[in-house]
Amino acid sequence: MQRRRFLQSLAQTRLFSNPLGRRGLLGLGLLAAGSGRAMAQTACTCGDCPSCLQGTAAASPADAPSVAFYYGSRIPVDDLRAFDWVVLEPQHALAQDPKIVSALGPDTLALAYVSVGEVTPDRPYYADMPKAWLPASNAAWGSRVVDQTAAGWPAFLRERIVKPLWDAGFRAFFLDTLDSYQLLAKTPAQRQQQAQALTETLRGLVAAFPGIRLMLNRGFELVDATLAPSIVAVAAESLYRGWNQGDSSFVEVAAADREWLLARFAEMRGQFKLPGIAIDYCAPKDRALARQTAQKIAAHGLIPWVADPQLESLGVGSVELVPRRVLLLHSCEQGDSPELQLQSAHLYGAMPLEYLGLVPEYRFVGAPAITEPLAGRYAAIVLYPDDGKVSGEVRTMLRRAQAEGVPVAILGYTDFDVLAELGAMVGEGQLAAPIAVQRQPGTPNGEVIPLITAQNSVPLAAGPGAQVWLRATGADGQVMDGAAITPWGGYALGSFGVFNLPGNTGTRWSVEPIAFFRAALRVGQDPMPDITTRTGRRVFFVHFDGDGWPNACDRPGSPLACEVLVSEFLEKYKVPTLASVIIGEISHEGLYPKTADTSQKWAKRMYALPWIEVGSHTWSHPFNWVEASKTHSLGTPSKAYPYGFYLPLPNYTFSTRSNVIGAAEYIDDKLCPPGKKCNMILWPGDCNPPNEAVAMAYEYGLGNINGGGAPISKTRPTLSDIWPMGIPKGKYFQVYAPCSNEEDYTHNWTGPYFGFERVIESYQMTDTPRRFKPIDVYYHPYIVTKAAGAKSLHTVYQWVLKQPTHAIYGHQYFRSVNDWRRATVARRLAGGWRLRGGAELRQWCQPMGATPPQLAQCQHVVGWNTHGEQRYIHVSTGQAVLLTGTEGAAAPRLVEANADVRRWEMQTDGSVRIELQGHLPVEAEFQLPAGWTAQTAAAQQDKTDKGLRVRASTTALALTLRRA
Repeated sequence: MQRRRFLQSLAQTRLFSNPLGRRGLLGLGLLAAGSGRAMAQTACTCGDCPSCLQGTAAASPADAPSVAFYYGSRIPVDDLRAFDWVVLEPQHALAQDPKIVSALGPDTLALAYVSVGEVTPDRPYYADMPKAWLPASNAAWGSRVVDQTAAGWPAFLRERIVKPLWDAGFRAFFLDTLDSYQLLAKTPAQRQQQAQALTETLRGLVAAFPGIRLMLNRGFELVDATLAPSIVAVAAESLYRGWNQGDSSFVEVAAADREWLLARFAEMRGQFKLPGIAIDYCAPKDRALARQTAQKIAAHGLIPWVADPQLESLGVGSVELVPRRVLLLHSCEQGDSPELQLQSAHLYGAMPLEYLGLVPEYRFVGAPAITEPLAGRYAAIVLYPDDGKVSGEVRTMLRRAQAEGVPVAILGYTDFDVLAELGAMVGEGQLAAPIAVQRQPGTPNGEVIPLITAQNSVPLAAGPGAQVWLRATGADGQVMDGAAITPWGGYALGSFGVFNLPGNTGTRWSVEPIAFFRAALRVGQDPMPDITTRTGRRVFFVHFDGDGWPNACDRPGSPLACEVLVSEFLEKYKVPTLASVIIGEISHEGLYPKTADTSQKWAKRMYALPWIEVGSHTWSHPFNWVEASKTHSLGTPSKAYPYGFYLPLPNYTFSTRSNVIGAAEYIDDKLCPPGKKCNMILWPGDCNPPNEAVAMAYEYGLGNINGGGAPISKTRPTLSDIWPMGIPKGKYFQVYAPCSNEEDYTHNWTGPYFGFERVIESYQMTDTPRRFKPIDVYYHPYIVTKAAGAKSLHTVYQWVLKQPTHAIYGHQYFRSVNDWRRATVARRLAGGWRLRGGAELRQWCQPMGATPPQLAQCQHVVGWNTHGEQRYIHVSTGQAVLLTGTEGAAAPRLVEANADVRRWEMQTDGSVRIELQGHLPVEAEFQLPAGWTAQTAAAQQDKTDKGLRVRASTTALALTLRRA
């Protein structure tokens, strides 16, 4: 599915005297250098000087649309959102996602590749084209050339090629091979005839598809005043660097060819105000050369794209994607499924990557290896198998990553030959016991020094240029470099990475995981999205599962848990709360028909509270959803599942639909007040639902949460107890709860019942010295059935409400996780970064070592503050441009707030108009330049050591910052 390239593919042909022929042949690089120079002497062709730009609206590379061309079959949709325009091979695109156009939008315009001048036999419509339409061939590409004068061709192009793509959602098209007619036209008159017919064909597309937008690959001679309004840009290949298909080699473009092409681009800008796009080619490993080439192209006022010749890589354009995807290779043959949950790659590898802003892209180590270029698309590859099996294809991919400059980290249990192939030196046999392990001087401390047995050892040297972190020495003097940072990445093998404590009492990191991955994966100081923090304050929300709603409390009168929870907690602590119930516990047809009226009364009262968000904890509370969905039966009760696989409801047959959709519909119909709907499902039981259930939730419109957690505490002080954000289930993502509930602190509610107070330790240890998680007060209603449990819940609420937090709802957290996974960071050729996130992502962070933002030069960046080792940067929209530096004009800075920035606009008089919106009375702190003041009649103002604090009695606040 490759586009045709002509710079080196046509045979030398004599020069024709007519202008059309000259332009076409010059564009193919077929004129002698002298002819090109002669033409250049008659007029400036730089495309960038005042003479060339006079009367045009040429855009600078900084504000022109960014463009990417991607023809591969594994389309990185999320990453392509970094660009304004993306050209796709539609057969690949629609096979991957029939709704890919809307998936990329609204900020990214998808253009479908359409070859107008040639057709290859692999196209589905090829067999239906009469041979008379295809009188010539292009042997270099195995294609046939279309006779543009063929009577039926324009209608065929419209109806058989363009219309199906239009119906699929494409509204823009990249038209390729527009000069291929020169392969069959032998005289100037024939060329003129072909060009005129082609022009009429393009006009026919414009007439047939109102609003169509076209991007042309060359075809300069076809553009006129009637077509120009429908053309977004004109592209051409090989301004500086080209590709010779004949001998598969990269070539430098002759100066004469470049001068001719620059003149054509200048004509397009001067006559029609059309931007130009130059597409050049470099090997994926030559990333520095690609950047240099893009800079040269941009210097001419053109939009650059420099990538591999097959256009299967994420290359360098006016913006260059900062890759966030990490290919995380694991041993789960079932792939993105419930079985993945117990893989070490997921349990231990994912969370440190996420902290660094990197997105794990899980892949079974036995799956077919990726063949497209890795550089530009992947930040790194992490090999983390549990069974030691690594195929030859994966080994080849690791070596290719090494050649392309993509870091590789290896953990878990793997064949030592994999290390040898990357440059380590592996000996024979094993170390003699006893084995002593030492942490090497100058390396970060881990949580433990591992115990290494002889059978898990081998003589191993990390290799030249490596920094060893952990070294084992045997009684015979042989050594094993068990963890090291190497020129190609790094490794921490087996227990040198994560050590299983004796007696199956837990795990500890032997290396400091954040420092290890930062060093091994060469993580720099690019800004990354963050969901732990919002407008500079730690995120906070409450959610509870419905278990125990009708349980009786151990107090006089034996009130039900629902009554105590609503009246003593939910009506007292008026903070955003995601609340759920189990239909099988509260319905008249469920387990407790005698208390159903009371249960439903309090559920209705709860859901009527304005700060309560409506969730479902399913119909039958599956304890093991995977097994229940296999057998549609309770199974045999066991110690692990005393009720069976789900609650033993009378006359109930298990189904995934009843638990996902049925429960939500019940709540909507019987419990919600007008205007409220159930919008979340809280996973029950082992919180490991099958792919089908997660897909059903998304497709019905429900957010989801549960599983995961962070039970780290002073008695379990290990980062291995912090789970990642969630887990992929098929093409969807299960979002984990960021914090743990009372079960982790009360031994599964067997006591001590006051144990939930220790969740405060977890909140503190996931905030300092690094902020890993937001605060999530997560519990079950049965916690209030015990006096000690109720007291512990009050203690937790009261502690949290004293902290400087930013309160959100559970559904906002769910959306923020998905926005985080899709967010893009791109370096601009003009300097700084372009940041793109979703509606629930307004926070970015950088290491403290990075220079601070120059707020006056940024776009939609409104402030920042610091916590731990990070600088948290606040933005006001889903798109922002971040520029950093130590000098620049002073500007007002929002330090922190418990509300989102809905508006931050510079007014004509130099003042700044601000609107803040939150869920609690607004609090905000500003740092103002000398002479600036805040004007608002709706908030109290107080000076602080950081600047100015404002407090309002409402959840929305408008104010103006003004120079005195």
